[in-house]
Amino acid sequence: MRRITLPHRSPSLSLRKSLQAFSLLAVLAGYAVLLVITQQLAMRYRLERHRRMLDEVGQELRLLPANSPIDTLQQRLDGMVVPGWLLWLEQEPGQPHRIPKGSNPEFSVALINKLVPAPNSEPEEMGKLETFYSHPHYFIKGSLPINTIEGQARVLVVDDVSDEINQARTVQLLVLVVAGASSLLTSGLLRLVLRQGLQPVDQLSRKLEALDAIRLGKERLPIKNQPVELQPIVRSFNTLLDRLSAGRNREREFVDGVAHELRTPITLISGFAQRLQRQGHHNANIIGIEREAKRMTRLVADLLDIARDEAGRLEMRSGLFDLDDALLLAFERMEPLAGQRLVLKTPGDGPPPMAWGDAERLQQCLTNLVENALKHTPADAAIELYSSCSGSAVVAHVRDHGPGVPQADKRRIFDRFVRGSHGAIDKDGGGGSGIGLAVVKLLMERMGGSVTVVDAPGGGADFQLQLRYPWQE
Repeated sequence: MRRITLPHRSPSLSLRKSLQAFSLLAVLAGYAVLLVITQQLAMRYRLERHRRMLDEVGQELRLLPANSPIDTLQQRLDGMVVPGWLLWLEQEPGQPHRIPKGSNPEFSVALINKLVPAPNSEPEEMGKLETFYSHPHYFIKGSLPINTIEGQARVLVVDDVSDEINQARTVQLLVLVVAGASSLLTSGLLRLVLRQGLQPVDQLSRKLEALDAIRLGKERLPIKNQPVELQPIVRSFNTLLDRLSAGRNREREFVDGVAHELRTPITLISGFAQRLQRQGHHNANIIGIEREAKRMTRLVADLLDIARDEAGRLEMRSGLFDLDDALLLAFERMEPLAGQRLVLKTPGDGPPPMAWGDAERLQQCLTNLVENALKHTPADAAIELYSSCSGSAVVAHVRDHGPGVPQADKRRIFDRFVRGSHGAIDKDGGGGSGIGLAVVKLLMERMGGSVTVVDAPGGGADFQLQLRYPWQE
């Protein structure tokens, strides 16, 4: 029975992990964009407020008589100072009329000197706003022109925005904390949501893995209760299953038909060869024809067994039998083919090893293993048949003294149409079909047993047919 399995996905291509990672990145990117936009809007608001401050100062000064003395203007400015503001007049860049008294005690003379442009420096653009930092404060500075009796001057307005910026930073830290907490919460929720949302995919995968060759033509994946996104996939997969089922049916019918068609000519060839031998014609060609006809008969039988198994029509007649008697029968049947090379070891003392299985199918397995050993061992090497008990099983051994089976081939030689790396070339130049060992594995599994190959002591391969004790049935 062959199962239809899906290839395992790499962890790096996990849909759950990808969706979770992209969702978290989207959340974090959203918070980052929010912080940047909030910061830009807050700074724009501060600059707009400072421009309004400049306009208000200009309107207040215009209420004074035209060309008022600069002292009168400075006194007016001193009366307009509010917390966080600093105002003064300059007749020349870098030359304040006098250092004003700010209402904010943090405005020291040293700080004001920093705010005053250096003498002979390039004049500042009127109406241009500047932001700068002087530890531990942040300031916005602007200027506007004013006419005095002494000539044209300008008013400098400085606004201390440290508290606002510090509060904004506190808010940003809180937003970062909230972003971290919400990311963890989002990750947990996404895990639950994705597990729930992708549960139909897992169920679909399990149903696909449960499909085997026997049910391939009978069962289809349900479409009705599938999510809308999965329905086209399920529908397409069902169409693919229909095509596979039709192809397997055609293949099975072809193999079954060919096997049945080959039986008649092979039987006739074998019968003619036997008749010629009974008439006294014992030349090597006739003997070879009979031997090859028997081998073709067994190959056709193996192909029929494979076709019947895939169709669910392989019959097994399991029962209790003596394993040593089965080995003796196999020895008597195969001795004419193997000659003196086949050796049956004498059973040891004690009760006969009883096994549960299909005795006739076991003969088919032993025949295939002996033929396989004859192809792989030198002409003078012995092939041994014997039984043993191993734990909870009885074992039939077919041991040869050939080159053995490489470690890499010990599993794959039981697959269909696979031959070992040694090539399995017999004396007549014919290669193995790659069917015999696959049929042995198939029949042993249907009997509830198994077949393995191990290295024989002293060299060679030991093929072991493991069968259950009768009380395990």
